[in-house]
Amino acid sequence: MKKLNRIFAVLVALIALVQSSLPYNSTAKDRSAQTPTVAWQRYKIEGEFSVLLPFAPAMSTMAVFYARNQSRRERVLATYADGVVFVILTFETKGMSFDDLVNRSAGGEAKAVTVDGITGKSYSTSDDTVASTAQFFATKDNLYKFAVTATKFGDHSEAISRFFSSIRFANNREGSAIADGPGEQLPFHANGGNLDSISKSSELTTRVRVVSKPEPRYTEQARMNQTTGTVVLRCIFSMSGAVEHISVVSGLPNGLTDRAIDAARQIRFIPGVKDGHFVSTWMQLEYNFNLY
Repeated sequence: MKKLNRIFAVLVALIALVQSSLPYNSTAKDRSAQTPTVAWQRYKIEGEFSVLLPFAPAMSTMAVFYARNQSRRERVLATYADGVVFVILTFETKGMSFDDLVNRSAGGEAKAVTVDGITGKSYSTSDDTVASTAQFFATKDNLYKFAVTATKFGDHSEAISRFFSSIRFANNREGSAIADGPGEQLPFHANGGNLDSISKSSELTTRVRVVSKPEPRYTEQARMNQTTGTVVLRCIFSMSGAVEHISVVSGLPNGLTDRAIDAARQIRFIPGVKDGHFVSTWMQLEYNFNLY
């Protein structure tokens, strides 16, 4: 009996050792042991749309001038979970048509797709490391692009299907309201990361894939003082999809450094890969501020 118990203990130890060494691209079940469970929730822009997402998205709203003294509201929303970046772009229809939006950002063969009686177009593309799908819609007042970019490590079809099938334009009273800001992401130490285990970019087998990078906006004070130049930041692009530990290499006055930091926190990306695992890595960001 004691001999059997010892054999059983050895087998348990061997199983644990094998599981701990499984690469990130093994199976969805293996990855779930490395990534904390995420509870998807419904989020909304009041009066426009709602959608299921794994985290509250980062959102940036801006006024974009398209003609003299005429502007339209544009929004960028994005979040990341387990190898997939979810992005939503919204545009007021002022000075832009549905075809304008599709022609400037679509690729691949078009397929028809319908949500709440609104017919749009769906496009899919892929390369060696990621696959992307985007769906475009037009309502009376707004244009929309709902998109996912997913690493080819593992099967992400369930998350992608959940996202697209949850889009609602009508009766979107349910859900948490989204506000401008950095949104929510797991800190990189949630996956066991620490500052002593940061990989160098040169060590990565697959580099960081930035999918959403909103541009910072000028402050009124900087505009009045004609402040221009470049803000340089050093930060960690973490294995959990968050930009963290941001430090200023060179900054600008009149609030522009803070605006650059705020924009950096809204970046969403697929982390770099080393030895089959998502890893954290140091990166340098540059934000140019110019007045035209």
